[in-house]
Amino acid sequence: MSSESFIPSDPGTRQLKGEPGCRIYLIRHGETANARQICMNGHFDVALSQNGMAQMETVADALSQLPLKAVYSSDLTRTLTGARLIAARHNLEPVAYADMRELSFGKWEGMSLQELTEKHPGEMEKRIKHTELFRADGGETFGELADRVVPRYHAIVEQHPHDVIAIMSHGGVNRAILSHLLGIPIAHLFRFAQEYAAINVIQYYRDQVVVELMNGSAHQVARPAS
Repeated sequence: MSSESFIPSDPGTRQLKGEPGCRIYLIRHGETANARQICMNGHFDVALSQNGMAQMETVADALSQLPLKAVYSSDLTRTLTGARLIAARHNLEPVAYADMRELSFGKWEGMSLQELTEKHPGEMEKRIKHTELFRADGGETFGELADRVVPRYHAIVEQHPHDVIAIMSHGGVNRAILSHLLGIPIAHLFRFAQEYAAINVIQYYRDQVVVELMNGSAHQVARPAS
């Protein structure tokens, strides 16, 4: 299927920007099994909740009519689960990369917000007030997260100059990619939302990239069956 058949932009916009290239559906995984405790999951390998599974089924259904050529994810269960559901509807197998994992929280991995607040009071406030400087004990900064995620993201895009692809990822990873594309400083990473099952749509043109949708939902991207 040619790119013209699924690009929502009007012809006038395409005339200004050139022919469309790679189109990416960048998705955050569904709700996790420990979501009610608000945990520092990071590299901690937690499964999806029942609600999270339902969210991913809905996303997979919404993308089922798109001409997806590839599906990517991190190698953690919460992203691979959704990636497999999407890929199965296109007779694909997801490709997983460890360097697409969430921000590492080091010694805080898997710790609940309540436990963290009790053991390390004031640390989460630092994460919000000084995002660019934040580092959990033994973990990564958001700058280090971007340094490993963004090159992998660009390598994926380069493999698909004219394809539609999906990337099932994490909130921090999505923020790193989107802020890189939009020129948003790391200090402002939390000025835009990435809810569970959020869908972002990124469209490449010859000389530029456009983020067409941020923190969207499945119904916003679903296409009617032909």
